[in-house]
Amino acid sequence: MKYATIEWRDNQPYSPDFDDIYYSIAGSRGEAEHVFLKSNNLTDRFQDDGQFIIAETGFGFGLNFILTLQAWQQHAKKDACLHYIGIEKHPVSPDDIRRLSKHWPDLVIYFDELLAVYPVPIAGHHTRSLLSGRVFLHFVFMDVIDALRDDRFNVDAWYLDGFSPQKNTDLWSEQVFGLIAQNSKHNATLSTYTSAGSVKRGLVAAGFGINKVKGHGNKREMITAVLENKKPYRTKAPWFEVVPHVPKNKTALVVGAGLAGLSVAWALTQRGWKVTIVDKCQGVARQASGNPAGLVLPRLSIDNKTDSMFYTSAFLYAISQLDRLQSLTDEQFWFKDGVYSLLEKEKAAKIISENGFPCEFVNLISSDDVPKALSDWSGDSVFFPEAGWAIPPKICTAIARAAVDRIEQVFAEVGDLARENNCWVAKDKNGEVVASADIAIIAAGDEINTLGVTSWLPVFSARGQVTRVPANENSRDFTSAVSFDGYVTPVHNGEHITGASYSTGDNDKNLNAQHQRENIDRLNHYIPDLFMQPDRLEGRVGFRAVSEDRVPIVGAVPDRDAFLRLYMDLHHGRTSVYYEKGEYLQGLYVSAAHGSRGMCSCFLSAEIVACMVEGELLPVSKGVSDYINPARFIIRQLKRNRPIDK
Repeated sequence: MKYATIEWRDNQPYSPDFDDIYYSIAGSRGEAEHVFLKSNNLTDRFQDDGQFIIAETGFGFGLNFILTLQAWQQHAKKDACLHYIGIEKHPVSPDDIRRLSKHWPDLVIYFDELLAVYPVPIAGHHTRSLLSGRVFLHFVFMDVIDALRDDRFNVDAWYLDGFSPQKNTDLWSEQVFGLIAQNSKHNATLSTYTSAGSVKRGLVAAGFGINKVKGHGNKREMITAVLENKKPYRTKAPWFEVVPHVPKNKTALVVGAGLAGLSVAWALTQRGWKVTIVDKCQGVARQASGNPAGLVLPRLSIDNKTDSMFYTSAFLYAISQLDRLQSLTDEQFWFKDGVYSLLEKEKAAKIISENGFPCEFVNLISSDDVPKALSDWSGDSVFFPEAGWAIPPKICTAIARAAVDRIEQVFAEVGDLARENNCWVAKDKNGEVVASADIAIIAAGDEINTLGVTSWLPVFSARGQVTRVPANENSRDFTSAVSFDGYVTPVHNGEHITGASYSTGDNDKNLNAQHQRENIDRLNHYIPDLFMQPDRLEGRVGFRAVSEDRVPIVGAVPDRDAFLRLYMDLHHGRTSVYYEKGEYLQGLYVSAAHGSRGMCSCFLSAEIVACMVEGELLPVSKGVSDYINPARFIIRQLKRNRPIDK
């Protein structure tokens, strides 16, 4: 995906691809306020409690969002929440947005907020928060049909603001109008500057009641609409439908004080929750998250677009959160110096081409462009300019400090987790209650297998050992981390970190000399003769939780017995219309099995859980949330007529 091609004609933005202007600068602000804010009666509606959802087709330069943001700040209640969905197939570059913003000095502060969170142009969903978490901006960079086909956004108000129906027919089709209705609440409003007959007919066919009203300025008419006849819609996967249940008291119990647990706690505390974290170890990040270093790098797949979409969105979200956390402390733990990934040229080129990744995200480079220490690498590599490496224990400590007034830590090994008297109760091995709360989130790695409510999940432990390697004169040439089928960090405090080994069925917590040799040998295979084998064992052992399909397990925990009963005949191939929605254990969630990419996936997974808890719009597509849903294992086995027996 590339930024939109913009030509500035008489200081006005013009699209040569659509042969149309974005704005007539002289009247664009007044038109936006009249057509979208006033015609949807937003000033009055913003004074309601709860969350309000606006969606725009054709986000463009973001002017409509900026004006909405300003109005929201002026008229909304302090405890209200705005979700704004900006659908855009051709994102405008930050430089062009910045140029446009100069026309309205009083809006620059809002444009700066937008540009501070503006993601690189990668297809998918990218959610960012503004105004101290009161506003969530959902960038949806993709074709409008792909954006709306399988989702149900439950929108309150729509802005239809793409190029004119004559110039951009794909955005104004009957299929699009039907999908807009599918993604709307009953009585949702809609407005657009056009009064084209095809638009009126399409909206009526989708169930909207149409009004023709006075347009802005010299424009005679425009359209406003209300969804009067919402047609029934059945999801293709009803078993993944989770009905939100938001408790009156905002108390949460998190099992696990590693990065997965702390990131969930942080996401909840920013929404006003009180969180109790229970872990068997004293302090935070004492298990897998205690490693001295880890890469923040996406996992890219050639043949699994959903996996790539999750990890690219997770990667960009992780960067935004790490930047924010780093700004809160002087102690550096996040080193955003880019990462070289040593891939074969054909594989790397195919990944970049098939996903349409821009150069702001990843670059294919030759051996001439890499540091001297990598010059002997026989293949090509890619460079992720926004990637980097971080120190996980310090991240966890930074989160704990940032939310210290809303997080309580309890040190105990949880032997059982059960729902009693409308609360989730954690008990130790002796059956003594150690904590209780309205909801519970399991984020304890492979300990997920020891808790009865999640013991059926196919999760195993993988031992990993990292090695500390003293820096030498040549190794100081590294200014960025390098990833291969292992990794090495740049020099920090006189040493590099490399690893990690991977072994299953091995519970030895002590450093292993053979695994250390393998770490150094693997490093020297890709970067020949740079490091010597250390004279003594230096490193750390950690145990990663890994799922059966190597995908994180994130979301509400299904009622396994109910699933087996409701979907026992899935293997017969009946259509999804035949089945009811899935049943989930009320108030129980999980964020686990992040494997070796936890530095990348934990933050977005935490946000997904927090949104589910609050009944908010998810920061990912339904396809992605289904992909990581814990219930996938039950459904997969039932379709194969092999129920899980664990």
